[in-house]
Amino acid sequence: MTDINTDFWTSTQGSALEPKRGFRFRVTLFDKIIWWAKDVTQPAATVSVATHDFMSHKFYYPGKVTWNEVSLTLVDPVLPGATTELFKALQDSGYIIPSTATDTEGFSSISKSTATTNSGNVLIEVLDSDGNALHTWTLNNAFVMSITPSNLSYTDEELMTVAMTLKYDWATYKDLSPEGGEATLFSKEESI
Repeated sequence: MTDINTDFWTSTQGSALEPKRGFRFRVTLFDKIIWWAKDVTQPAATVSVATHDFMSHKFYYPGKVTWNEVSLTLVDPVLPGATTELFKALQDSGYIIPSTATDTEGFSSISKSTATTNSGNVLIEVLDSDGNALHTWTLNNAFVMSITPSNLSYTDEELMTVAMTLKYDWATYKDLSPEGGEATLFSKEESI
């Protein structure tokens, strides 16, 4: 671990000592930067627990790691329409509504291969004040799990949004240090 400056609040060493900010982020989905992303949850992992009872004692053992879903809220601009893009992605994944009872295309279904390929590289980047990435998350084998357009109301003046949830097999975290080095966690390439 690097030495942390004890004069944090009075230091003039620049952005290296500045805390990361929750409103400085960028999301890449469908192989393009989604500028209309309003918010996104960062990946989180949960470890299940197995228990073993022996006499009057209880012992705990770590189990499988589950990566929790990532949720995004997108503002729905006229062009490109976020709702249109998301439902098109669902269709491109293999979901087809049959036009008739004998429509042979209606018997196709979504496959993991087309769903994950269709989502492209899903990347969440936390940025500094100059727009440089401080850390990144890559969602591996991600696919769209849910699409929820916002409610309509005559009493609401907010922008229309569409919420979406992504499921993925695992996430790769990269911590990009100010010195130009790079540390990668949760990846077979390099590990700390």
